Amino acid sequence: MLSLFGAKLPIDDEELEWQLATWKWLIREFGPPRDALVLPSPAFFPPSQNKGHARVADLFAHVKAAAGMAEGWPCELRAGAADRPILAGNSLLLRHEGASAPCGTFSVRSADGAQTVVITYNPSLADDPTALIATFGHELGHYLMSAARSDPPGGWALHELHTDIAGIYLGFGLFLANSARNFSQFQSGGEAGWSARSQGYLSEGALVTGVAIFQRLGGRDPMEAVPYLKDYLQKDLRNAAKALAKRCPDMAAAVEAVDLAEYGTG
Repeated sequence: MLSLFGAKLPIDDEELEWQLATWKWLIREFGPPRDALVLPSPAFFPPSQNKGHARVADLFAHVKAAAGMAEGWPCELRAGAADRPILAGNSLLLRHEGASAPCGTFSVRSADGAQTVVITYNPSLADDPTALIATFGHELGHYLMSAARSDPPGGWALHELHTDIAGIYLGFGLFLANSARNFSQFQSGGEAGWSARSQGYLSEGALVTGVAIFQRLGGRDPMEAVPYLKDYLQKDLRNAAKALAKRCPDMAAAVEAVDLAEYGTG
């Protein structure tokens, strides 16, 4: 009966097992996760005096450095397609998923016998550093996984889901969780309206669970992340941390105990 009143994970048992399998795969392929949670602070992201694309490029360089990918992971950053606002009358604009270009893309392009890694971003995010950092963390997760020697748990058909975990693995869980769902008002050039966006592939509950796992694997208290999350996500993180402490008292052992063969990964 007591279990009925205990903290409940924001995700179900099957998704938790899949997350643990993904963490085991990432650690086996690339070693331990980053040793610190990346925070929205000048220590990680010093202010830039540049504007436009140059300012976004500065932010991208800081994201690469925070991910430990500043050296040995060459790539080009390009502006991609922007959102298309929808006129709702009287200069009121509505931006929603159907009118949204991708937040970012990762691709490997070949020309003249050479390959170039290209990461793009949605210019509509230029004034939203949280969303940009989440986008870059996700796309760098793609880049990291492109160097894997084996298939991820469940195969590459699930690679976008794995990539969100890879972004957490690189330290960007706070940004991924805070930008997963966004509804805000905007005003620009005499026009005003509302913007609704879903970003990433995992649910907010899955992302905060990933943050708790990341913290535990590094021997840190998941509660350290609470002040940096949106208010309504703080409860999810507290519940995830408490539930995981009971179910996986030794997180490293719980991850290691996963049988990757059950997911088609040898």
